Amino acid sequence: MGAQARGQAILETILVLPLFIFVVLAILQLTQIEQARLMTEYAAFSAARAGIVWNGSNERMRDAALVALLPTFGRTDSVRELEQTWLRQKATDEQLSALPWGAAPRAVSGTPLDGMVRVDTIAPASLEELGRIWNLPGGADWKELDFDAAYTYPEAPGLSRHFDTFERPGTLDDSQELYRRANVLGIRVRYWYELRIPVANWFLFVCWYASHANAALRGSVDRPTLDASATAVNRQSDLQGLEHLASGIGNQRGMPTASPSEMELLWRLSTGRASLGTGNARRFFIPLSATYSMRMQSNFYRKWLMH
Repeated sequence: MGAQARGQAILETILVLPLFIFVVLAILQLTQIEQARLMTEYAAFSAARAGIVWNGSNERMRDAALVALLPTFGRTDSVRELEQTWLRQKATDEQLSALPWGAAPRAVSGTPLDGMVRVDTIAPASLEELGRIWNLPGGADWKELDFDAAYTYPEAPGLSRHFDTFERPGTLDDSQELYRRANVLGIRVRYWYELRIPVANWFLFVCWYASHANAALRGSVDRPTLDASATAVNRQSDLQGLEHLASGIGNQRGMPTASPSEMELLWRLSTGRASLGTGNARRFFIPLSATYSMRMQSNFYRKWLMH
């Protein structure tokens, strides 16, 4: 191979190698995101399983979700590694809870809702609604919902006369069906997942953020901009204003996956203008969410109602 050919090969390598490395890093980060998404679904199952036997306790459900998500936070293949991972997760959870998310409420019955994991109880229906439909005196003041059947309700011994159809399953009864639906626990787990692969974490976060701000990114991969006149060889990244464009990620029922104020705080974390007690280090978080439903196996306590 002549000197000219060798020089051309070196030049082509110099041009292609950075892009190749970036593609590899992006694939690794996307793989980790997919693993975390699957683990978030498992966390929702674990939280629901804890909730149906602990009276819908948000505290117990949140603990179950955090334990289920430990493998996404570090090694768990030995007792020592499990302990270290749990300590790091706990510290990060406390740091995230202390940030000014601006979303309300921040807690339910003393359990935080703005840490690393939030468990949103989106079902059952409110006891007030059940009380109105049954037209029972004091129904709105009930403290728990019996999971077996309405006629065993401890706070309303005479309730059975309103639900004779419970003993005749073939008979249609709107109130009976409502009661059955009310005894299904439905929860949504929202997990602030941290992107950790260098370079790819910043790029994927910016793309995710722009997609939820209805903003088009232009320019090059390493220097994105909102400037419509920019070309692929623009000299600097200019994302000024993107922070305030995000409208959040809503849901038909329950709390939004990410409110506008939460989105803005995520942006400030990504730029180092907000920190988790580690100086001005830039951190990149995206929300992963999953829902799960199970029938109650214990009485649902009124204090855990959220909507």
